[in-house]
Parts: sequence; structure tokens; C-alpha cells
Amino acid sequence: MVWKRIAKIAAGVLGVLVLLVGLAAAGGYYFLTSTDFRSRVESEASAYSGRKTKIEKITIDWGTTAHVHLAGVNIANADWAKSDHMFKADEIDFDIRLWPLLKGDIVLPTLVLHKPDVIVEVGDKEQINWSFGESPVTTEVAKAVTPATRIQTPLIGQLQITEGKLGYQDPKRKLALDGSISTASGKAGAQPQAELSLKGKLENQPLTVHFVGGSALMLRDTKEPYPIDLEIAYAGTKLAAKGTVQDPFAWTGADVDLTLSGPNLSEIYPLLGIPGPPTPPYRIAGKLDHEPGKWKFVNTKWHVGDSDLAGDIFIDETKKPEFLTAKLVSSNLAFKDLAPLIGASPGKTGNVNAQQAATQQQLEASGDLFPNVPLHVERLRAMNMDVSLDAKRVVAPAYLPVQALAFRVLINDGVATVKPLTLSLVGGGTIAGNMSIDAHTDDPRVAMNLKASDVELASFFRNSQYFDTTHGKIQGHVTLAGHGRSLAQVMSRADGHVEVALGGGSVSSLMVSLAGLQLFDALIIYVTGDKRIPIQCAVGRYNLQQGNGVLDRTILDTQKSVLDVQGQVSLQSQAVNLQIKAHPKSFDLLDLHGPVAVEGKIRAPQVSLGRSLPIPTPVFGNAKGVDCAGLTAQLLTGE
Repeated sequence: MVWKRIAKIAAGVLGVLVLLVGLAAAGGYYFLTSTDFRSRVESEASAYSGRKTKIEKITIDWGTTAHVHLAGVNIANADWAKSDHMFKADEIDFDIRLWPLLKGDIVLPTLVLHKPDVIVEVGDKEQINWSFGESPVTTEVAKAVTPATRIQTPLIGQLQITEGKLGYQDPKRKLALDGSISTASGKAGAQPQAELSLKGKLENQPLTVHFVGGSALMLRDTKEPYPIDLEIAYAGTKLAAKGTVQDPFAWTGADVDLTLSGPNLSEIYPLLGIPGPPTPPYRIAGKLDHEPGKWKFVNTKWHVGDSDLAGDIFIDETKKPEFLTAKLVSSNLAFKDLAPLIGASPGKTGNVNAQQAATQQQLEASGDLFPNVPLHVERLRAMNMDVSLDAKRVVAPAYLPVQALAFRVLINDGVATVKPLTLSLVGGGTIAGNMSIDAHTDDPRVAMNLKASDVELASFFRNSQYFDTTHGKIQGHVTLAGHGRSLAQVMSRADGHVEVALGGGSVSSLMVSLAGLQLFDALIIYVTGDKRIPIQCAVGRYNLQQGNGVLDRTILDTQKSVLDVQGQVSLQSQAVNLQIKAHPKSFDLLDLHGPVAVEGKIRAPQVSLGRSLPIPTPVFGNAKGVDCAGLTAQLLTGE
């Protein structure tokens, strides 16, 4: 996480500065009688730091509290780094009490840094220029002087930084920051405070960091919690942490409110290193806490798209890779807000971001069903996870009768498994099963295995004129597997099959008449009202190979007629080419005889008659019913 690394480096910078101060003071005392006092201090400082250190001028006014003035301080950078220095300052002035040094305690009544310039660089091997691995002595000294708790920090009575600069360069992560460091005295009786402002780019997107904290003196004042106010803006993502921490180094006694918001939760990855899921615009607020090796984001309240969620999140840093656990619940979940999870679009209206609205508009213009928006599934390798969601109430379109859902996502070494996945439907019935994404390679493999049980047919016709005259229980099975970096790619390469069976029930007479274009029946029903037609059975199988699918034994057997559906539905071209033939079982005065053709894009197919002269004529129907039980058994058992 970038902000965590900045915090660690800030602590390291403080430790090295303290080391430099101590070396100058101790060196000045030891080499007081030396004829080349300044060069000996430089030599000792260079030896300890492993970096060539230059000091243009040293002045010490001795006493039990000595005053030290350093001018033109310059610490050279690592050999591999681009900048010629990692720290420099025009002037460093400080008072230091000598007697406390005997017991290893650093007490600085005043510390003034004028034009300090700190450069932090990360190399291509993840090495940091402020890491002194070349000098084991410095590493041990830096560990000794870098505070683990606030009580171990140098006691600085007054810290003053003027015209300070901080630069951070990490080319591998495309992170470049340049900013200012300053301290300010309190106004209108307020306590003094420290301030850090940074501005730059992360992965070519604008990044700003603004931090306001308590004074350096407050770090040693254990009676009062240390105040923090952090704001980070990255592209459209905003992070704000505000509150107090009893010990900011050990992060104990925290009372910190954390708020995270943005257009898409997946965009937090460059900033926090957490592979967030793609979402509509969101806002998450909760309490940030910490215990050794584990971060806690608890009592969170989420508003994502048009959905509300709540729950707790834990990140265990002791495991490699880090392990995230989240348990979320929802009493109001908009089903469309789940669409981005599989690379689909939540639409162009409601609470969606600009990119999602543009994607939906493009799909409608092209007639495509599946968007070709890349999913960053390679990020699944960065962290293992155990995430569960229990949505007690789901708001879905009328044609999707989902009223509740629950799932658990396990991510282990780049493989994400959704198991179990359960959708509870209106009117009873469930759709349950599992899904998986194997992101070991840059061409991830996706698999899905779902089973539909006792799904009420009428639930698909809510708020329509067919609802009251339609009923029956549907059984089904979906098995698909594909590969690709977007939903469009996965579906265009998918293999598998879909089976659906309705063992009995009824459908709207009007619906059947229109499907068969039996004009006389349709006209009578329009005048007299809709009727219920018993269904002997409805069965169908869809075989899919490399994104191209063919309907197999797809039949609707009703009291009036047998509808036979044949043709292809290609997920590769996202086009449909079907013929529906109605075989009447009884006499009909006005029938068009020819089949109904359904052609064009899946999103908006065109329906037409399969004959050149659609002249209705009487027909004496003699179609026979199908062997429903036998055909259903064949399809559902995969025969």
C-alpha cells in the first residue's frame, strides 16, 4: 500500500535525521580538539550511513544544553538512484541536552530545518534508497533510534520546518510525488501542528496527499491522544482518515474514522494494494483500527450504486500473501449493481459511473450483449481473500425474479471460487451452484455450474398481462467454461450446455397464439380476455462450443399446439437465427402456416414470417403430443 510505505519511510527519515543529529553532536564532542573537525564529522557520518555525507559548516556552542548549527548538509544517494542526493538541507539548527545522551535518550528543546529536501526512490528490485543494507552498522543504529512507540521518540520541544520538500519516485508502479513539508504554530490558542502536502501522479493519474498532525512535542505527551487528519485523492478515488491515536507508531488506542469513495472500487488497487471488485460509484465509512499484524476496518456502512451494505473487513499482514476477510450483509441490494463483478454493465441510468454509462450506450448502439471491458483479474494474485455477502432483500427487474442471494468468495493464489452461490427466487425455487476464475495466467479461465430447482414460471412475468394465467415449476442446469480477459471474450470462447424443463403448468393463450400467429385465436382473446392453456411440458437444450450454440430438442407442448424451436444462438457474434414452427392440435380458421423467424442481434432480434405471401388460411391441426417424461429425463441427464 502506497500510504503505508510513505508512513514507514517517514519514520525511517525521522530515525536517520535523529542519527545524523546524534552523530554530529557526539562527533563534535569527541573531535573537539581536532584540527579538521568538520571533515572528521563528515567521515564518521559517511561511515555510519554508508552514504557520502557533506557538511559545509559546523558550529557548536557548548553547555549542558549545546546549540549545534549545520550548514550545507548533503547526504549522497544510492548508486542506482537517479537523484544525486537523498537528503539535503540549507541549515539545521538544534539544541541538545548532553546528559540524557548517556542513557540513550535524545532531548532536543528546539529543532529547526531550513529548506530540507528528502528524496525517496524505489528501484527495479524493490530496493529503497533509504535502506542502508550496505552498512550493517547503520542498519542497527537506525533500528535503535527509529521509535517503536511514541515514548521512544526524541523529545523535541519545538520543531520548525521551513520550505521543506519531499519527493517520492517508484517507476515500476508509475508513482511520482513532489510535495512540501512544513510545521505551523497553532492559531487562536490551538496547539502547534505538522503538515505534509504532496502532489504528483500514480500510474499516470493525479495523486495528492495532505496530512495534518499534532506537534512533535505531542508524540512524547502520552497523556493526550495524537490527532491525525489525512486526505488522499487519486484520480476519482478519495480517502479520508480523521481522529486520534493514543500511539501513532504502534497504532494503539485508535479512534479514527475512515471514509473511502470513488467511481469504481477496483481503482483502489494502485493506492492501497487491495484488489477491490469493480463496482458502480461507492462510499464506504467505518472505524480503522489495528493490532499487531492485522488492520481492522469495522462497523462499515457501504453505499454502492443503489445498494446498501454493512460489515467488517480484516487484513492479516502476517500471512504471505496478505489475507483479507470480509463479512458483508445487505437489506437493500440492487441486482444490477452486481453486473460489474462479471464484467457486465449495470446500465446507463441510476447511480453508475461515466465509463459504465458509456459502455451501456455503446452496447445498445452496436446491438451487442456482452461488453468487451477488460477485467484486471491478475490482481487476484496480490492477496488471498475470504469474502461473504448475505443479501436479505434484492431489488431486481421484473424479468429477473431474484428476491435474496448469498455467496462466499475464496481467493487462493490467484484462483477465485464462488461457492456456495444461492439465489432465492420470487414464488419459491432456487438457483444454486458455483463459479470460478483461475487467474494463474494472463488469459484467465472461467467456469460456471448452476442448477435451477422448482423455479415458478409465473415469476418471470411479474407486472405483465401474462402473470395470472401462467404457472409451473422449472428445473434446469447450466454448465459453461471459457477463457478471456473480458465477459465478451469468455462468452465468445465458451463451451458447455444449458438444459431447461417445465414438467407441467399453464401459459397464456394469447402468448401461444401470437407465437404461432394464429390470428383468429389472438383476435378472440383480445376481445374476450386472456385464457389459460395447460402445458404438457416444455423442454430444451442449448449446446455451446467455442461460443457458437445450437438448440437441441427445444419444444413447447400445449393443449393447442406443439411449438418446435430450431436454430443457432452465437455468443461469439452475439447473433440469433431461430425458427419457431407451430403445429396445431385442432382446427383453426385463420393460420399463417409458415414458421416464425427470429434473426439479428441477441439484444434486439427481428421477428418475421417464414413465407413470402402471409395469407391466413384455415388449418386442420393433427399434431401429436410429445413424450414429456422421456424427453425431460434425456435432457436433464445429459443424453
